[in-house]
Amino acid sequence: MIPALGSLHTGRLVLTTVDPLQAVAQPTIVGLLTELGLVGPRRDAVASFDAGPALGALVGFTGCAVQFDGAGAPEATHGPWLHVPPATMEPRLRWGRNTRPPRCPTCSAALHAWREHLPAPEPGADDPRGLCCDADLPLRCDTCGSAQPTHRWRWGRHAGAGRSFVLIEEVFPGEARPLSALLQALEQLGAGTWDYFYVQD
Repeated sequence: MIPALGSLHTGRLVLTTVDPLQAVAQPTIVGLLTELGLVGPRRDAVASFDAGPALGALVGFTGCAVQFDGAGAPEATHGPWLHVPPATMEPRLRWGRNTRPPRCPTCSAALHAWREHLPAPEPGADDPRGLCCDADLPLRCDTCGSAQPTHRWRWGRHAGAGRSFVLIEEVFPGEARPLSALLQALEQLGAGTWDYFYVQD
């Protein structure tokens, strides 16, 4: 008999600052996203929200996986929703089953056994979504021997580090990306430029 598997996480689009040491207070981010119309009604007490009416104007979707009603918001029972966890004191690395070997910041070699170099993942009590760990922990390159903090390694679009995050849930990797209007608005919060990556639990 084949064992039953639990449903696989579709994925999430994660936005964070390019400089992983920068942070923005959670209420400030939520206030901006509310003003922009990216977040709608609050889902719970830990800053999860239904997607707002401007989702389609601020996040570009490809394919036909996401269905929108006439107002541009996802249907009530399907589609993306958002989570904005509190900023952390130190940068955190977020990764998932889609994460590929990172590249060394010194010699650009890929570290294929990167998972063996990190401690067991610790979902935060304030943000249980996804796998994360202290991004200041060093990874040592098997090729050049350089040891650099995890947040300095190049993870591409498959993992990332930061202190402030915007998580757009139920987004398959590559099916959506933040448009320039959203990234420019986030940059005005004073923590520098923002970028994005994808994680699947």
